[in-house]
Amino acid sequence: MGIRMTTPMSEVNAVIEAEAERVDKIVIQALSNLGDMCVTEARDRAQEDSWFNQTGNLRSSVGYVVVAHGTIVERSGFETVLNGSEGSMVGKKLAEELAKKYSSDYALIVVAGMHYAEYVEAKESKSVLASAELLAHAEFYDIMEKLKSQTVK
Repeated sequence: MGIRMTTPMSEVNAVIEAEAERVDKIVIQALSNLGDMCVTEARDRAQEDSWFNQTGNLRSSVGYVVVAHGTIVERSGFETVLNGSEGSMVGKKLAEELAKKYSSDYALIVVAGMHYAEYVEAKESKSVLASAELLAHAEFYDIMEKLKSQTVK
């Protein structure tokens, strides 16, 4: 006994494509939300927990991009703090350069674009991205579980 499919393949493909687009949007939104959390963690802390803004460039260089299938699909604003327009520019450029390394799948890239960010963390013992990275690791598995429940029906 055989089973015969009477639904045209075009309809089957349309359903599959619609579901893939729905899942794609959910993943991108989840990564974007995590990126926002990381940027907030890095940029918006009390002065005693953070570094001193001299020019605003370091804080302005903190931001993220979400890459899906080789394309940047979401990004933070790299908002300028004080006179830190150079930092905004450098942060965006670094994030875009790193995004080129991800031609398939998804990626969340969080950056502090100024070259002295590592120095501030090492010499001044102030977290620039370290606490944001810890937050991302802590939240990632919960986010993945939520994604599973939203995508598997």
